[in-house]
Amino acid sequence: MLQGDASPNPSLSLLNGLGVFGSGVLGALYALARKEKIASEAMIDSMTKNLNEKEATIVSLEKSFELKLLKEKDERNKLVKKANEEQQSLMNQLKSANSTITGLGQELQSEKRSAANLNAQIENLQTDLSKAAEDKKELAEKMKEKLSSIEFLQEKIALLGSEINDKEDTLCKLNSSLAAKESELKKLNSAYEQIKGELGEANSEIKRLKQELLKNEKELELKNGVVNDLNAQREYDDLKLSSEEKAAEDAKLLKERDDELHQLKGKIDFTLNEVSRNVVLVADLTQERDNMRKMLDTELSNVKNLKHDLQVTQETLGKSRNEVLELEKTLQHSRSLCSDLEAEICRTSFKLRPMILATAVENRDSLKKELVDIYKRVESSAHDLNEEKKVVTSLNKELQALEKQVSKDKESRKSLEMDLEEARKSLDEMNRNAVVLSRDLEMAKSEICILENEKNMIYKSLAEQKQVSQESRESLEDAHNLVRRLGKERESLKKREKKLEEDLASAKGRY
Repeated sequence: MLQGDASPNPSLSLLNGLGVFGSGVLGALYALARKEKIASEAMIDSMTKNLNEKEATIVSLEKSFELKLLKEKDERNKLVKKANEEQQSLMNQLKSANSTITGLGQELQSEKRSAANLNAQIENLQTDLSKAAEDKKELAEKMKEKLSSIEFLQEKIALLGSEINDKEDTLCKLNSSLAAKESELKKLNSAYEQIKGELGEANSEIKRLKQELLKNEKELELKNGVVNDLNAQREYDDLKLSSEEKAAEDAKLLKERDDELHQLKGKIDFTLNEVSRNVVLVADLTQERDNMRKMLDTELSNVKNLKHDLQVTQETLGKSRNEVLELEKTLQHSRSLCSDLEAEICRTSFKLRPMILATAVENRDSLKKELVDIYKRVESSAHDLNEEKKVVTSLNKELQALEKQVSKDKESRKSLEMDLEEARKSLDEMNRNAVVLSRDLEMAKSEICILENEKNMIYKSLAEQKQVSQESRESLEDAHNLVRRLGKERESLKKREKKLEEDLASAKGRY
């Protein structure tokens, strides 16, 4: 019995030692797990801080991008203001061109008035010719009467000797009147020289207009050079379009990772579509510009030809006017001669000799021939004037039609130039925006790559921390289970110890 009492005490001490050792091990494991949990929480806090800092950098990048967009908007407003100023300068040039066109129209109206005056003068000449024909008839009747009275005049030939001196006086008077007519002829020559000077001034004005036309053609050539520059810009835009399409394909790959990159890709696709449409529009506008330039060149050549024809007709009108004036002078001279001859015949009808009468008849026949020639020349000149008048009216109508066509072509050309200028400006603006967006896209790509790398590193570290925390959690659970199991074993050992003590006490009571 003494040996049986001594045997359970070492087992209890062993169990107590194991319990104390297990509690110490569990405490150490629990402290280690607690430290690892605190370290993992601190690591997670630092990672969350890093994520917050990355979010702050993303917000700052968004703000900088918005500032860039505002700057681009200001630059766009400046470009629009500059375009408005250029449009105002073009409007001023159009006003000056319209003023020159109105000046040409006024000159054309003055030429029309001069043609109308010529028509009036021609009508006056025709009335004068009709009056001369009536006078011719009257002269023929009077000559018949004179021929009937020749027999009566033969009786009074002796009385004409005394009146020869009077006739010489009348010849002196005629010479004086001839001198007066020569002075009038000199005046008319001076007027002709003055008209010739005015024609020289008109020719100088025409030369000035030709110089202005050459200047306008040089401006057209300069504009053609600008259009060739636009064609070079088009090739550059095609290259740029291919590069931007490549960037768009890269942006499609990044679309699945970030919503903001998806929005930027949509904007870039929209700008690329606008650029392609504008390229097609520029090609159409250049084709229309070339067609309109060809039409304008043909119209300008037609205008030059019409101006040349108008100048030729004006010169022919001036020549015909001078011929009419000369014919009027000869007609007036013939009329004065006829009146003088009639006066002489009336005065010397009863005093002339048969020889003088014969000479008078010969003079009368020669005057009739001269009058017939003059009538023929006047009729031919009147016919030529009518033909030239018809030609001038037809040329004026064609010139008016061409002026209307030229004005329409100028308006259409102006609208095409404005559309082309707007398309060029919008194309330049879109190119600049595309360049800026491509740069921003590259920067965003690089930043996104950096952020993705950091995010992957953070995810890896978080996964490692989660794995470590999971392992520590599992070790803690194992330690808790071990502590619980040891506690249960300790309780069972205590119960067994109590039971053994009770058995020992009961055994001692028996003995």
